[in-house]
Amino acid sequence: MSAAVVVKHASLWIVFGFFYLSGLEMALRLAIDGQQDPTLLKTLAFTFLFNLLAAHLVTKYETLWPMLGAIVISLTGVVGFGFYFTDRLVDYSVELAIGLTLSLPFATFVIQQVKKRHVDNAT
Repeated sequence: MSAAVVVKHASLWIVFGFFYLSGLEMALRLAIDGQQDPTLLKTLAFTFLFNLLAAHLVTKYETLWPMLGAIVISLTGVVGFGFYFTDRLVDYSVELAIGLTLSLPFATFVIQQVKKRHVDNAT
């Protein structure tokens, strides 16, 4: 792998992290507003559905390093753009932020396993 390929992929992941945060914010608001008494576990479960969709896109378009891409996207989206560069997620708890950060890599792992099982069953 050349350095240019690594830089290209990392740059795309960082840009996607910004857009991921926008979608995650909307999913988070919908998850919280959709509950009569919002709880951390239910909120993470509802936002996990959004992360499954994002993970599907990551595994579809990032063929070299989808798990690394998901980790970078999640960290730059939630931690970088959500807390450091902007204050868009500072009103939420630290536990929620940790759960949101871990959710995309876990969803990517799940999607990879589902796709792998699908390919195995097809052959």
